[in-house]
Amino acid sequence: MIELQHVSAGYGSKLVVEDISLALRPGQVLTLLGPNGSGKSTLLRTIAGLHPMAGGQITVDGVPVNELTRRQMAQKITYMPQSRTIPNITARKMVLHGRFPYLSYPRRYRKEDYEAARRAMERSDAWELADSPVQSLSGGQRQKVYLAMAMAQETQTILMDEPTTYLDIRYQLQILKLIRQLNREYGITIVMVLHDINQSLYYSDEIVAMKDGKMIAHGLPEEIL
Repeated sequence: MIELQHVSAGYGSKLVVEDISLALRPGQVLTLLGPNGSGKSTLLRTIAGLHPMAGGQITVDGVPVNELTRRQMAQKITYMPQSRTIPNITARKMVLHGRFPYLSYPRRYRKEDYEAARRAMERSDAWELADSPVQSLSGGQRQKVYLAMAMAQETQTILMDEPTTYLDIRYQLQILKLIRQLNREYGITIVMVLHDINQSLYYSDEIVAMKDGKMIAHGLPEEIL
């Protein structure tokens, strides 16, 4: 259970997220919807512990995030950024990166790490890409690999910043269907940022609408519509 109480965040003296209170119900798909600059991505990064709060409190399973180490946070919450560098490694090795929160340094993968990576790739329909270089994959295939990496982290909450960005409509729908399937079959809580209103209404259990850093509406898709 993740709870936000009067959370604010920003850059320097400028707040881009203001006074957000929200409880993320386990097993739901919640979408953050709003125009560019409304604070969606900053809020997502703040929940993940990757951006400092300017005020308020976030708790994970009743524990304030500032009392959790980065490793503990990574064992509870997975964050999928909107964009990232594309390494010159195979898809399987990329997915294994999701196991880092469970490894000591120097990182040596165990049998259970390889098994977790395989399960994740099968669930995200990416197993056939295991030996392909990530750089050789299409945008849609790459996103399936990133989704598998998130699954391999084996947390109960995944935060996704615009998971359909730069994809054509076919891959957008494939990725959203996969996300919904993973949510329903494994009870994973999904919080994602989307720009497409129709997709948000169709694939979400709840929607938070944001504008100018503030939450202007929160409810069921039909209520938000």
